[in-house]
Amino acid sequence: MASAVFEGTSLVNMYVRGCWVNGVRRLIISRRGDEEEFYEIRTEWSDRNILYLHRSYSDLGRLFKRLLDSFPEDRPELSRSPLLQGLITIKEAHDIEARLNEVEKLLKTIINMPWKYSRSEVVLTFFERSPLDQVLKNDNVHKIQPSFQSPVKISEIMRSNGFCLANTETIVIDHSIPNGKEKHLDVDSAEHL
Repeated sequence: MASAVFEGTSLVNMYVRGCWVNGVRRLIISRRGDEEEFYEIRTEWSDRNILYLHRSYSDLGRLFKRLLDSFPEDRPELSRSPLLQGLITIKEAHDIEARLNEVEKLLKTIINMPWKYSRSEVVLTFFERSPLDQVLKNDNVHKIQPSFQSPVKISEIMRSNGFCLANTETIVIDHSIPNGKEKHLDVDSAEHL
């Protein structure tokens, strides 16, 4: 049940104090080029440890299903909880900023549920670091297998202080192209002839 992330600390004593959705990454998830959005989530644990995680809409749906399966006696109550409506709202949101806000709202709802749920193994393991999180944390995107990730196809939208920052341009530095200083010298030389 414990993972390397917690370095021997039992999950029983751990819980997620806060979480924020910082942005979204679109990653290739199949050889056919299918893409899926992965939300970048900043989590603060009870020991003040900060983890950055990446979870998809499918992951959120699986979390809800696992909660239902883990607490069959509470299935009617969980089905009426804001979790199901949150999943529907996320799915229907067409604006990226609205979707990010709804994912954050859903996650905060989950970690603020009664301890029975919010500190359950199902919820705590959802917030553990996955192999994908480790790869993306180290920015080793090029090390991901081509069937899973194409570095060319990543589009990122990151949020900072409530603003949405879209990666809208790419800067390429080509050292074989002469810089502006050399160009001005050539123009000046030609003018003096």
